[in-house]
Amino acid sequence: MKKLKWLLGLILLIAALGLAGFTYYNRSKKADFLTAKVQKGDLESAISATGSLAAVVSVAVGSQVSGNIANLYADYNSVVKKGQLVAQIDPAPFQTRVDQAKANLDSAKAQVTNAEVGVKKADLDIANAELNVTNQKAAVVRAQSQVNDAKRKQDLQAKMFAQGVGTQDARDSAQAVYDQAVASLESAQAQVKSAQANLESVKAQKQVAETQKITAAAQVATADANLQNAQLDLDHTRITSPVNGVVIARNMDVGQTVQASYSAPQLFSIAQDLSKMHVETNIDESDISRVQVEQDASFTVDAYPGQTFHGTVMQIRHSPNNVQNVITYTVVIEVNNPDMKLFPGMTANVRLVTDHLSAVVKIPSAALRFRPPDDLLPADAKTTDKKTGTGKADGKIDPSQFKGGDGKFDPSQFKGRNGGGGGGGGFGRNGGGGGGFGGGGGRGGQGGGARPQFQTVYTLDEKGQLKPERIRTGISDGNFVAMLSGNLKEGDVLITGIEGVRSGANQNKNAPGFPGQPNNQFKGGRGGLPF
Repeated sequence: MKKLKWLLGLILLIAALGLAGFTYYNRSKKADFLTAKVQKGDLESAISATGSLAAVVSVAVGSQVSGNIANLYADYNSVVKKGQLVAQIDPAPFQTRVDQAKANLDSAKAQVTNAEVGVKKADLDIANAELNVTNQKAAVVRAQSQVNDAKRKQDLQAKMFAQGVGTQDARDSAQAVYDQAVASLESAQAQVKSAQANLESVKAQKQVAETQKITAAAQVATADANLQNAQLDLDHTRITSPVNGVVIARNMDVGQTVQASYSAPQLFSIAQDLSKMHVETNIDESDISRVQVEQDASFTVDAYPGQTFHGTVMQIRHSPNNVQNVITYTVVIEVNNPDMKLFPGMTANVRLVTDHLSAVVKIPSAALRFRPPDDLLPADAKTTDKKTGTGKADGKIDPSQFKGGDGKFDPSQFKGRNGGGGGGGGFGRNGGGGGGFGGGGGRGGQGGGARPQFQTVYTLDEKGQLKPERIRTGISDGNFVAMLSGNLKEGDVLITGIEGVRSGANQNKNAPGFPGQPNNQFKGGRGGLPF
């Protein structure tokens, strides 16, 4: 029994040694690599988004009165001038109101005339009453004089009668004359009071006449205002274009009833000038810092495949748009449309160039994503930290690594402002466009600015073995990444994968740009150069 166990153990040991030898033999065979060449040329980092075309000024033409549409004088695509008649609402009811308002105004004016006559008559009556008061006061003065004269005579006759030189008849006659004078005085005084009362009465009548005149004048003003309103409503039955432009929408037909009780119904929509248009697009908050006013933009529309239109950013609106917790900002792009090819409402596929490099060495993004298995790396390359791609000594970059090629990074290569976002590793909120380089977090398929950083790509040496190359990378267009410094040159062949191995399989799972333990430097961001 022990001999059998020993024999089985020997067989298993021989099998294990054979499997190990076979594996070593296969691993020692030269792998078939997928490759791509380093290129040189211009590289752009851009933001991609969709938007819609709109007229710069679009005016809604409505009606301020209710009624039936009698005629339409404009239709879709009609070119109209400011003040041109485009529709007519049946004016008959409004003309009737104007005629009635005119009649009311004439009646009010007649009442004013009558009131003015009454005022003038009251003035004449006041003058006559004042003259009568004056005459009556004069009569009182005369009567008082007669009383005084009669009193003297009466006193004289009484004295003479007392002295025995006068007669009884003379005394009685003097007394009678005196009594008559007193009665005349009292009558004259009563006439004065009557004349004064009459004067006050005619003055009151004048006040009434003046009040009637004021009331009539107010009625005239009201009637005149009613006439103006009626005339204005009549004028509003003629609907005219407020601007020079093109009719892009018609919402009413002849015979249709317009109701303007609460709001002005829209009859037409007129674009003021379609030779200039706007594209309104929403840019993600992670990319908005890379957009500036007067920045160049390009876009395509489905109506003209293969044709690119150009515009300029004219406005970045600060009001956020929140759709399912995704924050975007509206960017308005000004577009010239001299050929009138572009119509309002068309969907525009917008591209905003945020950075541009000329004559730069371009590294294929796939080469940056490639991380070979450890057993294919040369011994001196296995000391590289799998998470950072830097030497394990202190994790810092040794500038002596860059002794060939251009060797230095020239900030003047950047014609745009500091890049942000990136086309990077796909760990951003909306997914990245590609590449294991920094940035990312933008919309899929778009390149982005990136912080310059050191990364590793692989070439083959003269023995066919993998050789790591350290380079410093910059912006990306999603397919290529700019090399800012390093030993590579145009035409160099880089490893992008292994034949027969699915992308990411049997490769370093902790390498930047791959799932597993994503490195923070590939989560995407606004970027910006570190100087």
